[in-house]
Amino acid sequence: MELLPAEHAKTLRAQIRLDPGESLCGIVDGARDLELAFEAKCLYKKEIWNLFESDVAEALADVAPYLTAFDPGEGYLENWTARLGKSAGILFIAASDPYKLYAHLRHILVVEDEEHQPFFFRFYDPRVLRIFLPTCTSEQLDEFFGPVRAWICESAEGDGYIEYIRGDQGQFEEKRLVVDELVSVDEAN
Repeated sequence: MELLPAEHAKTLRAQIRLDPGESLCGIVDGARDLELAFEAKCLYKKEIWNLFESDVAEALADVAPYLTAFDPGEGYLENWTARLGKSAGILFIAASDPYKLYAHLRHILVVEDEEHQPFFFRFYDPRVLRIFLPTCTSEQLDEFFGPVRAWICESAEGDGYIEYIRGDQGQFEEKRLVVDELVSVDEAN
């Protein structure tokens, strides 16, 4: 049963709460769906930022993670929800200067192993984020969240979304975003 992206976006939009000064952002995994990043740029005139830098950004442009910010009321959220189940990237909510936010994302993107060898951490892949966040200590969550209030990624089943937040007391909370109200193509006809 195929879901209508417009209805799916409407249901998700109703559950996303933005406080004053906050933005909905996405990181598209270019290795999974590069087209989604360029739809933001070409169809919706949104800026996109490659999270890789310098020579790596150029060499790996076709598989890079791309950051974009957008209004959840715009049509781009429909493009995003049309990719549900394809691990195309993650959404998040943050109130931060774009340059500080970019710097934070770069900070959590590059990690080191025990021998201080740097690696790219694919946190923008929902399959990685879903496993990583519940295993973090409080200190690790503080570092990972930084200026981000909520991380949103598709569920393991690819049939909905999970929102990860830090509560008022710093506690880690996981909340399933309801998609039961979605209208299928079969039901709409």
